[in-house]
Amino acid sequence: MRDGGFVVGWRVVRSRRAEFVDAGRLRRRTVVCGATAVVVGAFLVVADVWGSLSSGSGVRDVLAVVLLAGAAGCLVAPFVRVAARGPVPPEGLTGDWRRQERIDRQFAARPPEMSPEDRDEVIARADRSIGPSTVLAERFVWLPVAWVLGWLGLLVAGAATTDRVTLLLVPPVFAVLQSATFIAAVTGAGRAEAARRRALAMPEVPRPSTPQRRRAAGGSAVELPGDRPAPPA
Repeated sequence: MRDGGFVVGWRVVRSRRAEFVDAGRLRRRTVVCGATAVVVGAFLVVADVWGSLSSGSGVRDVLAVVLLAGAAGCLVAPFVRVAARGPVPPEGLTGDWRRQERIDRQFAARPPEMSPEDRDEVIARADRSIGPSTVLAERFVWLPVAWVLGWLGLLVAGAATTDRVTLLLVPPVFAVLQSATFIAAVTGAGRAEAARRRALAMPEVPRPSTPQRRRAAGGSAVELPGDRPAPPA
């Protein structure tokens, strides 16, 4: 995969995960998802005992309950906040819509050549983009996992068969569709990192210095007509 794509983004997300994800919130998410899985698993066991939901062997029933309970726990994970607490970085607006569009194109799949005057803004925007992309990837990676686990649970339980096409086809289709947020977040992190590398490879453009006005000693910087020296005779 070309530079700035999913592979680069996945490396960025993994390496900088600790900067943008709060460890305390991660532990809380683990507790919430684990509790959800336990509750759903207990409900499935009781329902199977009283209603004989599955017709498989004991080992298959246990495996199906574990898979479906794990799917329920993973389904809850995207709805629990994990972002590290801190001030939200302000959005960098240049005030020039043409320049703003030019900077936006640096984060596209096929960016054009970067203008030297956009170097600093591209670096700043890349730094602002990697954090939210990392948090989104950390949250929504569990959504397709939930659908895959649920589908496997239905297969093991014997509920997803060719006679029940909906249960056989809908979960894998939703797993593919709902992985789009995770893929977009990881790819966005990769493109931001690629834009940042291109900008850092360019020489820094010196900023124009503003001329300083001289102040007269003990007086105002405004020159009055009487302050000028008389011309030589």
